[in-house]
Amino acid sequence: MTSRRLSILVGKKIVDADMTPQDGGLMFDGEITLSVYNRYELVGSSHAVTHPLVGSTVLGVEEASDKVVILLDNGCHVEIDLTDDAYSGPEAMQLRVPGEPIVIWT
Repeated sequence: MTSRRLSILVGKKIVDADMTPQDGGLMFDGEITLSVYNRYELVGSSHAVTHPLVGSTVLGVEEASDKVVILLDNGCHVEIDLTDDAYSGPEAMQLRVPGEPIVIWT
């Protein structure tokens, strides 16, 4: 199912990425940021290597009650765990879009 909240990412290019373990962040063109505080996995890449993400474009976003998947045009994707076991702080993710209210996943 495509998330209405995250659908704004479709077609956006990743301009910066900091995908350190247990705290990740993606910055997209248009100054859109997605901070990830829950457990996540970079599929098709390595946590230590973020350059495959930078410059790639979001092809689609799938959101279910237990995870979010961000599909990229370079064959990689980011899977964010939204289960209770992955919860590590006051929020799971935070989406900031200039001029829009901040969206928080708890």
